[in-house]
Amino acid sequence: MFLLIIVQLYTVPIVLRTLGASDYGLYYVVGGIVAMFSFIGGSLSSGSQRFIAYALGKRDIKLLKRTFDTTVSIYIVFAIISFIVLEIGGIWFLNYQMNIPADRLIAANWCYQFSLLAFVINLMVIPYMATVIAHERMSLFAYLSILECVLKLGVAIALQYILKDKLIVYAILIFVVAVLVQAVYWLYCRFQFAECKNYSFSWSSKTGKELLTYSGWNVVGSLAIISRQQGLNVLLNLFFGTILNAAHSIAQQIYGVLMQFVNNLYMATRPQITKFYAVGDTVEMWNLVFRSAKLAFYLLMLISIPLIIEMNTILMLWLGDVPQYTVEISILMIISMLIETQVNQIIAAFQAANKIKRYQLYSSTILLCNIPITYWLLRILGDVPLVPYFVSILLSVLYAGSILWQAKVEIQLELNKYIKQVIIKLCLVFGVAFLCIYSISTLMSPSLYRVLCTCLLSIFLIPFIVWLIGLDNIEKSFCIRLLRDKLHL
Repeated sequence: MFLLIIVQLYTVPIVLRTLGASDYGLYYVVGGIVAMFSFIGGSLSSGSQRFIAYALGKRDIKLLKRTFDTTVSIYIVFAIISFIVLEIGGIWFLNYQMNIPADRLIAANWCYQFSLLAFVINLMVIPYMATVIAHERMSLFAYLSILECVLKLGVAIALQYILKDKLIVYAILIFVVAVLVQAVYWLYCRFQFAECKNYSFSWSSKTGKELLTYSGWNVVGSLAIISRQQGLNVLLNLFFGTILNAAHSIAQQIYGVLMQFVNNLYMATRPQITKFYAVGDTVEMWNLVFRSAKLAFYLLMLISIPLIIEMNTILMLWLGDVPQYTVEISILMIISMLIETQVNQIIAAFQAANKIKRYQLYSSTILLCNIPITYWLLRILGDVPLVPYFVSILLSVLYAGSILWQAKVEIQLELNKYIKQVIIKLCLVFGVAFLCIYSISTLMSPSLYRVLCTCLLSIFLIPFIVWLIGLDNIEKSFCIRLLRDKLHL
């Protein structure tokens, strides 16, 4: 994991220097048009994972095969429709609505076409990725993450020696990387899982209806998340141009690296949560939700605290020439992430119980307010680029509250217990750790030496504080047993 992060972080400044801030921002905002349409694919993905994991929990081979074939058929239809809509609507929006320099419009169109092709290929492989997750073959994700990182690093290095339009070549090479990685997923599933062999285009009315109904409500949630990530990038382009898109994209890269830690834990635990529910063991389901929510936050905190304290120096050392507002945007996005991580694992319980209608309706409505509120404030306040990120933090707090309340109403979450054992404990641990590390770090002048000291202090002090006030006796006993098993004591 740490090796992957180092490679990813090393790749970004190479690409930024090679393309330049304007073209770097242009690539990500153009890809954002396609990514905004991926909300439906994302919602179908969570539905696929849920129903495949449920069939595995029931040990029903026929149901498993029927679910997989129906899922692939749905994705084929959706990929065709998406391609047609994005070819027509996306090209119009790109050429007539976005704030793109006239001399880069041709390159932007090339980027768009290859982003669209990569999007369609990714869609077709989602059912296979969902099957890998349901079978809990997480090692495959680790190996393919390494492969993808190495290939992208190779692209970044090769790009420096390209004499033609570097932006167009970069888009083509990233598309090739996507094809190679997705091909491995497809081949692995074809050879490893019986339900993935001998696919035939088919439709099960019962399975298809359940999947689409379930995914229909997830569409709302996925739309809300995509609108905040990619929709905000497009909105920034309309008001401020491609330079601010570069700052947002760099901050998004940091956000993505941090989320890898959390998402790996989510991928490992969510199939188990669904399987516990499938066999009626809700006590173990909630125990896993509580513990994995805390662990996810502690992992995120271990990296986010030194980042928040030393963001300016780290970005200077990392990028050299840092686009304006990158430091502030990165910190505000991390704060928003920390708030939402405290409740995001509860979503797995909603999905396991197949009770997502109300929670998606309320929580997604809150997140969808991000774009209209931001647009309205930018029209009134004008040149204040940080407004969208303060709005995001406020909405993250409301979103977390909505998740907690709906979990109490819909799936019998013991709200007081969760607040006491998870929320309060996480906030207390974060507050104590941040104040201790910040107080010591600021005794030194900003420098590489201070960054190293802050990181080392975080590595030793945060686990100590977590052990002291962040874990109960059962969790401490579990950690001791796990450590003994690993060390063969």
